Amino acid sequence: MKILLVDDEPEILDELRGILSRRGHTVMCVDGAMAAIHTLGQNGPFDVLLTDIRMPDGSGIDVVRACLDLDHKPATFVMSGHASEEEIARAREEGALDYFPKPIALRALMEVLADLTGNQARNAMTAVRRVPRTTRRH
Repeated sequence: MKILLVDDEPEILDELRGILSRRGHTVMCVDGAMAAIHTLGQNGPFDVLLTDIRMPDGSGIDVVRACLDLDHKPATFVMSGHASEEEIARAREEGALDYFPKPIALRALMEVLADLTGNQARNAMTAVRRVPRTTRRH
């Protein structure tokens, strides 16, 4: 899967990039909301967006909202060590599928990504089955 990680803390980006890359994912990291919005448009499509909520240059909620304008919308998730219930609810209203408190429980993140990978495979198989087959008569 192609994943965009967004956080203003380089240590978190480095740790998550390493873990996800070792599991076979293609990971791009950016250090703020504005860079994330630009990257979504220039380097996409992405399968997954995982963004911090609170960053100095903007909110991860703005990044989630920017996904609504994309042709290929990534599965979006937010994370934070200090988010309020209101921020989490707002992120979900804007399209975030779930919230991960920091430090992220890696097992929970891996389970979510495995579910998404399984859903992509099932969707691909369904699309193949929908393609009409032509039969030739001799």
